[in-house]
Amino acid sequence: MGNATLGRSTARLLERRHVTRTGMTRVGVLAAIGAAVWFSREGTAGALIGSAFLAVILLCDAVRSHMETGRRDALTLWLATMLDQLCEYIVYIGLVLGAVSTGSVGVWGWAAGALIALALRDSLLIARSAPAAAEPASGSAGGPASFPGRPEGLFGRLLPRPPGRVEGGSPELTGKLLGAKRPSVPRSRTPVVAGRVPSGAPAPLPALFRRVLAFPQPVRFSAIAVTTVVADARIAFVTLIIGCAVAVTGELVAPIEEHARE
Repeated sequence: MGNATLGRSTARLLERRHVTRTGMTRVGVLAAIGAAVWFSREGTAGALIGSAFLAVILLCDAVRSHMETGRRDALTLWLATMLDQLCEYIVYIGLVLGAVSTGSVGVWGWAAGALIALALRDSLLIARSAPAAAEPASGSAGGPASFPGRPEGLFGRLLPRPPGRVEGGSPELTGKLLGAKRPSVPRSRTPVVAGRVPSGAPAPLPALFRRVLAFPQPVRFSAIAVTTVVADARIAFVTLIIGCAVAVTGELVAPIEEHARE
């Protein structure tokens, strides 16, 4: 709550000075360069100052999310996303250079592993959060709609339809148009007795814990800040790999979007 209030008040202050989201994104890139420069230096002081620059990057992201000025078109959003990824890669480069300067062996391999794990984590979460494909429309001649996985033509219409498909309309679309609420369907018919979770059903996790389990960029930067101060860059990359692996496993077992709908 305090971070949201600070980000909102800072956003209002900067908007009065005609600062836009694009400007905050540029500030974040400059902060990432500063973090990389200090992470590339030896000693605890470099790790502490580099971690402070990571906090500046997160503050820029929080302020930008509360801003109302600036464009919101697809190109601007795509550019902001790419620059966010660029900021993280710049930080990784600084960590690698700092480890190389101290004579660490094999840090390039750990850095490559962290990048691969991060790419897998991002691709899975983006694929799971993507909206479902729209139902194909009916033919122009008023014939029945085509269904995926079922060949068309004379013999295709003689084959049985996939289960759960209804020709002539979509019940979900009809319900949305009529304003009807979608009935909630319980995931399990096993009754819950005295607040106990049924056998075999995963226990609901707190929302904050699920967000941390997804290993977003604020959590990754926090892990980098702690590990670089306590240990070194190699441990930071190992922590990133483990965190991304846990995020992928958690998404496969209990998707974040599934918990958000509950």
